[in-house]
Amino acid sequence: MRTIIGLLFCVLLGVMVKAQGIIALLWFPLGFIIGLFVSAQIVLPIVLGLPRAIRLVSRGAMRSAVYLRLIVTPFVWLLLLAVIFFLVGLFSPSAVAWVDSNHALNAGTWLGIFSILLSPLSKKSRSDFREDFDRSYARFYTGLAASTEPTPKA
Repeated sequence: MRTIIGLLFCVLLGVMVKAQGIIALLWFPLGFIIGLFVSAQIVLPIVLGLPRAIRLVSRGAMRSAVYLRLIVTPFVWLLLLAVIFFLVGLFSPSAVAWVDSNHALNAGTWLGIFSILLSPLSKKSRSDFREDFDRSYARFYTGLAASTEPTPKA
């Protein structure tokens, strides 16, 4: 999966440099990083975390309070993005027009979002997420977690 994203990144970067000039070398990777980070904060807890939490709670290995924690993080990110977009649109409509017309930034952002949406297809990404999940939500595990799930690596 990383190979496909890497190839798409290189091809789109070349296309953006051809279309927008050398400045695309700044905006495309920046958009990619923004797309990766923000969509990971919103998508991964729901797509990978929620099904894992449902399985663990149904087995009694995790307390149901984890659901609130899994839902709050994406909600806070969505709320933060909405407030930022609203304030920027309100106080600087020219900035919104500039971002809208910056094709390298937009293409990088969409590639980052696409990468995160494809990440659950990779076995390595799922195992990495499982380890991160166990580390992040360890306080929600009950005493049954040791018998039903492998212990997280330190």
